[in-house]
Amino acid sequence: MSLFNIPLFYQRRSTRVVQVGNVGVGGTEPLRIQSMLTSDTCDLVSVMAEIEALSRTPCEMIRLTVPNHKAVEALPEIRHRMRDAGLEIPLIADIHFNPQLAVNSCEFVEKIRINPGNYADSKRFMIREYTEQQYQEELNRIEQKIKPLITQLKKYQRALRIGTNHGSLSDRVINRYGDTPEGMVESALEFIRIFRKYDYHDIIISMKSSNPLVMAQAYRLLALRMDEEGMDYPLHLGVTEAGNGLDGRIKSAAGIASLLCDGLGDTIRVSLTEPSVQEIPAAREILEQLRRFQQNTVFWPGVYKQIPLRSERRVTESVTISETGVGGDQTFRLLKLDSGTSAVMEEGIDALLPVGQCQQVTSLEEWQQACSLGKNIVLSEQIVRDGDLAGWIKSGKNSLSPRLILVQGEHPLYPVRRLTGILDSAGARWPVGFVLPENAAFRWALAGELGALISENTLDCLVCPESGSAELLLFARVVLQATRVRLFKADFISCPSCGRTFFDLQQTTEAIKLRTAHLKGVKIGIMGCVVNGPGEMADADFGYVGSGEGRISLYHGQECVRRNIPEKEAVEHLIELIKQHGKWVDP
Repeated sequence: MSLFNIPLFYQRRSTRVVQVGNVGVGGTEPLRIQSMLTSDTCDLVSVMAEIEALSRTPCEMIRLTVPNHKAVEALPEIRHRMRDAGLEIPLIADIHFNPQLAVNSCEFVEKIRINPGNYADSKRFMIREYTEQQYQEELNRIEQKIKPLITQLKKYQRALRIGTNHGSLSDRVINRYGDTPEGMVESALEFIRIFRKYDYHDIIISMKSSNPLVMAQAYRLLALRMDEEGMDYPLHLGVTEAGNGLDGRIKSAAGIASLLCDGLGDTIRVSLTEPSVQEIPAAREILEQLRRFQQNTVFWPGVYKQIPLRSERRVTESVTISETGVGGDQTFRLLKLDSGTSAVMEEGIDALLPVGQCQQVTSLEEWQQACSLGKNIVLSEQIVRDGDLAGWIKSGKNSLSPRLILVQGEHPLYPVRRLTGILDSAGARWPVGFVLPENAAFRWALAGELGALISENTLDCLVCPESGSAELLLFARVVLQATRVRLFKADFISCPSCGRTFFDLQQTTEAIKLRTAHLKGVKIGIMGCVVNGPGEMADADFGYVGSGEGRISLYHGQECVRRNIPEKEAVEHLIELIKQHGKWVDP
C-alpha cells in the first residue's frame, strides 16, 4: 500500500499489559517514564537520596545496576528503606555478564533487565562462520542458561526486559546478521522465543543505540517481525549514550518521539549524562508536546506497519539552488529563504534560496503556472492533505524540469510522507524539503517528526525562514547533527552514568567537550565502563572508557591503544591521541 492511500487515523500498537509491581506497561496504560540511578548500588545513603529525589519528579520506575553479588546483597536493605520511607516505586535490576545475578535478584525487585548480547554470550570481536547445527547448538546452550531465570521470574511474578544494545551484540549474532538493526532484532527474538517456549510472557523489549536512526529502524523492524510471529510485547524506548544538554535532548527526541508518532512505544527513558532527576522533566516535555501534536493534528495517515524501512535515500534528481546541489546524491542540505537582504551567510547554511524563485501553490492553475515558470513549489500542510496532488503532478510533470518542492507548516511528518508517496507513484523524482516554522526552536516533538523523516530517507533538506532566529538555526543544526546526516562540530557519544561508572562522567564529559567541541566531524565516545563502551562507540574516531577505579583506557576506533591511564592525565592523553592521528585543529 502506498503511503497516500493509508487511512487518516492514528493507531497505537496493540500490546499486552505487563505488570511491573504496581505499574502497568502497554495496552491502554499511559506511556510510562523511568530513569536509572547513577549511584553505586552498595552506597545505600546515596541510593536512597537519589530514589527519593526521583520520586518527587515523579518517576514511575527506577533501574539500578547490579554488577556483583555485593549489589544483590544490598537490594533487601534498599527495599526495606524504601518501605520505611513510604516509597512504592518499582525497582528494576540491570544485569550484564553474570546470569546468576539475575536469578538472585528476582526476590527483591519488580523487574529484571538482561542484555542478550552478554547474558550468555561474549564479545571479543571474533570472526567465525557458523553452520546451522553449530548455531542451533549455541541457542541450546543459551536456553540452558536462561531456564533458572525463568523459574525465578515465575516464582516471584516478576517482569523482564530483554534489552538489546547496538553496542553489545554478541560475536555470534554479528557474524550471522552483521552490526545492523536486523542483528539487533534477531538478538532479541532468539531470547523471546526461548521464554515463550516455557510459557513466560511478562516481557518488555528495547532496541537501544547511540544513533537515533539505527535505533528507530531497529524498533520498526522489531514491530513488524513480532507481528509476523504473533508477539504483542510492549516496547521500552530510549537512545542510549545520548549525551547531555541540548544535544542529548534533541538526539533522544529524534529517536523516541519519531516512534511515538507512529504508535510505537509504551515506556521511555531519556538517557542523559546529567543527574538522573534531569531525565524526568526531559521525558515529560517530549510526551506533553506529543499530546498537543495529537490533539491539534487532523492529518494522521500512518500506522507503524505501513511505514517504509528505506535502507537507501529516496531516489531524486539533483536541483541547483544558488550554485548548490539539493537532492540526488548530494548531502542533506540546510537552506535559508532570502529576499536579497542577507548580507552574510550564517554558519551552517549551505545556500540561500531566493524567495523570488519560489511560488506558493494552492490550486491547479497555480501549480501549472509554477511549472511553466520553473519555480520551486511551496505547499501548505492543508494543501498536501486536501489537494489533488496526483492530478496536479500528472498535469505538470512533463513540462517541469525537476524542482524543489517544499512543505510549509507546523508538522512535517505526515504531509511529507503523503507528498513523497504521491511523487514516487507518479515517477516524479523531485527532491522534497520542509520549511521550519519560526517558532520551531527546541520543540522536541518536531525533532521527533524530523528524525522519523530523516531515518526513512525521505527528506532532502531543511529550510529556515527568512526571519528565522539564531535559536532556530541552532535547533536545525543540532537536529541534523543528532541524526548524523550533517556534522557541524564534534559528535559526542556519552553514557548517562550508573553504579558501574569508574569516574565522574558528567564532569569529564564537560571537560572533554570544552577542549574538543570545535573538531568538526570528529566522533568521541565517553563511556563509564566496558559494558557497551567499545561496541556502542564502534563508529567513533576516539574513545575514553573507564577501565577501573581512577583508570582510563583510550581507543582509536575499536582498538584499545592506551590502557589504565590515571584519570587525572587521561584528557591530555586523549588530546595527544587526536593530534597523533591528524584530527586536531587549533580552536
